Amino acid sequence: MKNVNNNNQADRFKKLEKYLKELQVEKFTGYIKVNFSQGSIAKVEKFEEVLKKNHD
Repeated sequence: MKNVNNNNQADRFKKLEKYLKELQVEKFTGYIKVNFSQGSIAKVEKFEEVLKKNHD
């Protein structure tokens, strides 16, 4: 059972890494909050400005 949990946790880290890379490409401005429970990712929250200035 522990091996299954480790695989699931590894998948979550891979998904989080992919998501963060996508946010970087989109020039995300804000912060990400990652909550852990007993060493596992429990929740991921994204916070960003509603009205942000474009400097492009």
